[in-house]
Amino acid sequence: MKRTFTIAAFLLVWMAGFSQYTMEDRIYDYIDQYKDLAMREMELYKVPASITLAQAIYSSKAGTNRQAVEANNHFGIMCHTDEWKGDTFYETENHSREFCFRKYATAEESYRDHSLFISQRSRYVKLFYYPITDYKSWAYGLKEAGYSGNPRYADTLISIIEKYYLMHYDRKVAQKLGDTLALKKVDAPAPEMVTTAPKSQPAVAVATPKAEPVEKPVTPAATTTTITEKPQPKAEEKKPEAKPVEKPAKAEPVTTTAPKETKVETTTETYPNTLPKAASVEGKNIFILDPYSVPFKQAYYPYTSRPVYENNKTRFIIAKRGDTYARLAAAMQMSEKNLRAYNDVYDDSEPIEDEVVYLEMKSTKSPVEYHTLAAGDTYRFIAQKYGIQLKIIIKRNSGAISTYGIGDRICIGCK
Repeated sequence: MKRTFTIAAFLLVWMAGFSQYTMEDRIYDYIDQYKDLAMREMELYKVPASITLAQAIYSSKAGTNRQAVEANNHFGIMCHTDEWKGDTFYETENHSREFCFRKYATAEESYRDHSLFISQRSRYVKLFYYPITDYKSWAYGLKEAGYSGNPRYADTLISIIEKYYLMHYDRKVAQKLGDTLALKKVDAPAPEMVTTAPKSQPAVAVATPKAEPVEKPVTPAATTTTITEKPQPKAEEKKPEAKPVEKPAKAEPVTTTAPKETKVETTTETYPNTLPKAASVEGKNIFILDPYSVPFKQAYYPYTSRPVYENNKTRFIIAKRGDTYARLAAAMQMSEKNLRAYNDVYDDSEPIEDEVVYLEMKSTKSPVEYHTLAAGDTYRFIAQKYGIQLKIIIKRNSGAISTYGIGDRICIGCK
C-alpha cells in the first residue's frame, strides 16, 4: 500500500512538472535546436538568420504543427506543382492542390529549400539590397513580396525576433563575414526557379558555426527591446556585442513574462491597450490577435488541443490559415450554424488567419462602457472585440453605424 502511494505521488509530481512546459518553452528549445542551421544558411545564402528562425517559428508553430511533424516542412512552402519535383504532403484527404505542401526527408532540407526559395525568385531580389542586419526591412519586404497573406505578417515576424532576441544571430554572422557587409547592399542572386527537391543540395550539417545558447528574457522590458539597425562602425570603432538576456534555470521559480490578464473594469478605451491593429477586409475591420502575444487569460475547453482564451467570460480560439467554420465546428463538436451565430456570421464568409472565433454565445454585459469609432469599424467588429452580443450593441445605439462618424462613441456597457 505504501509503495503504491509512493508511485502515485511520483506520477503526480512528474505530471505537474510536465504540464508546466509551455509553448514559450518550446520556442526557446526550437531556437536552441535550429539557430546554428539558420546561421549556416545565412552565411551561404545571405538570408538573415533572425528572419529564417522567426518564419519557421511562426509557420511551424515552433515545429509542432502537422507540416513540420509529418513532412519536415518548417516554412509552410507549398508544392507549386509546376516546378516542385520532390515529395508532397496534403493537409486534406481529397489531395486538393490548394493544400499541397512540400515534403522533406529532414528539417535541414526544409531550411535549405527555404534559402533557395527566397534567394532564387525575382520577386524577392529587392530584399538583398537591404543591410543583412536590417530585419525590419526584410520582414516588411517579405510581406510586400507576397510571402504570406496575413496582413500582420511583418509585424508578427518583428515581434518574434525582438521578443527572443534573434537579431543577435544576424550580428554574429555579419561580424564573421566582415563588418562592412552590413553597410553595403548584398549582391542579389540571379532570379532562377527551384526545379528539383533540395536533396541534391550540399549537406547543411557541415562546418556549422557554434552559437551561444538561447537565453530567456528575465524581465518584460528585455523582451520588448527594439533595435534600430544603423550602418555598423568600422573594425576599430566596433562596439561591444550585446548579449541575449538570460533564460532562467529550470530549477528556479518560473518568472512569468506572459501577457497580463486583461482587466476590463475601466469605463474608458483602455481595453486592452496591447491589442494589435484590426485587419481590414473590403474596408471592414476584423478582430484579430497575435497568437504569440495574446492579452487574454487562457481557459479550459475539452474538445481541442489548441490554445483557448477568454474575453469577457467568453471562450475563443484564434483561427489559423485554411480554417473554415465547418471544420472548426466539427473539431469543437458543435454545429456550424451555432458557431457562425456565436460570431455573428450570417453569410458564407470564412475566418481569416489570426481572427478571433468564439466558441460560445457572447456575454450580454460589459464593464467597458464606450467604444470610440475608427475607420472601418462595424457593429460586428465591436461585438467581437469586447465579447458582447451584437444584438445588445445594436439595441443600445440608435440607427445604423453608418450614421455615426469617426471619433463618435458607441455604447457598449453604458446604462
